[in-house]
Amino acid sequence: MSVTRSIPDVFRRESGSVNPLLVDQVLAPALEMLGSFVRGVYHDGPLHDARWIRIGVLRVLSQCVSGRDFLQQLREVGGEELARASFFGSLHSKPRQDRLAHLNTELVLRRGALLEDLLGNFPELKDRPIYAVDGHHLAHATHARRDAEGEQVSSNSLYVLSLHTGLLLNLAAVQGNGERHHELPIFRQRVIPWLVKHGTHRGAKPIFVADPAFVDKRFWTQMQLGWKDGALVITRTKENMKPIVSGSRNWDPDAPANQGVLADESVVFPGGYPMRRVQYVDPETGLEYEFLTTVLDLAPGLIALLYLLRWRIEKVFDTGKNKLEETKAWAAGSVAQEIQAHFFALTHNLLLLLRRHLEQTQDLREVKVEQKRTVASVARREQLTRAGRTVSSFRKLLPAVVQLTAQFIRTLRNGILVRIHWLQALALLRRSMESYL
Repeated sequence: MSVTRSIPDVFRRESGSVNPLLVDQVLAPALEMLGSFVRGVYHDGPLHDARWIRIGVLRVLSQCVSGRDFLQQLREVGGEELARASFFGSLHSKPRQDRLAHLNTELVLRRGALLEDLLGNFPELKDRPIYAVDGHHLAHATHARRDAEGEQVSSNSLYVLSLHTGLLLNLAAVQGNGERHHELPIFRQRVIPWLVKHGTHRGAKPIFVADPAFVDKRFWTQMQLGWKDGALVITRTKENMKPIVSGSRNWDPDAPANQGVLADESVVFPGGYPMRRVQYVDPETGLEYEFLTTVLDLAPGLIALLYLLRWRIEKVFDTGKNKLEETKAWAAGSVAQEIQAHFFALTHNLLLLLRRHLEQTQDLREVKVEQKRTVASVARREQLTRAGRTVSSFRKLLPAVVQLTAQFIRTLRNGILVRIHWLQALALLRRSMESYL
């Protein structure tokens, strides 16, 4: 199946109608992945996999504060019965977890080409997987175990965000249900099998952009030099790091790409672990940064830019917390935690794909946000000019990234609850996306 298939075809395949229910339009790309690329799909019983996927996405969109709250909403507003034992039991099914993880990974790998390449103005990054990686905490589940000291433990999951497409994947559960763990050991344990299984290592090695908590000089040196299925890293230095400078790298200080770069050096850490250090001052803010990386073939200014784009994963987490109101674990246990994280990522991805569909087929965009951004951009440029600063040349090449808005999400949520059809929803979405309430 071609990844260049048009978005309208993707959305109509499952519905079989030009005017499906809104919920079917939202879910169509996921159900296509389920039917075409996921093995062992459960087709029988009252909670078969296709219905389970729909229920999970609805749970993320629901704003409900608990599972019982959601089931009551489903019954009394949606007119749909689902036994409590069936719903909560499904959250502890390892086979369902595996199928859901496979579905969302296939969606990211196969449907990312339908979205605008947010790094498309940088030819050296074409076809090179680049991910921001970070953990995201939720409040513990009601019945979660406590740790040895009797304290509750937050539910923390590790995610990766494609900086090319903005699509999200859950990599692993880090801690929860009375167990505390650090993110880096879990990342080391899970990233190689993930890369091998899903083929993201083919061609140039993937680049992970991570905060300093992911610094492990030995691990990243092995990933760069020793492992065929390895990956590269861009991160920041820690204050206590004392590397030995082994040489200055060749770079062009007059190239627009390197605006703000102060130094590009080869360094060695105790134990013989070589890395690259880029010193950089942001032309816009005047803030100074030191970046560590195992990426050797990109301009130092591009290393700085990619790290500063890491904030995009934080914006996705902000959407989850403040707009989807995903703030608490659904159930205790690592399987339930991973299922919830996969559903959060899947819902985010489906909303991005739907919004792109609206742009391409209905010329429907977040006009209100674009207008606000334009006004703010002019004001910022004037302020920078007065301060004698400027925007980085590289940043000017980045397309504007519009975060999923609260109005867009609320319109979808409300339309799904009252079971409106797609053509009705279009009128509501147009009004929601063109102006603020």
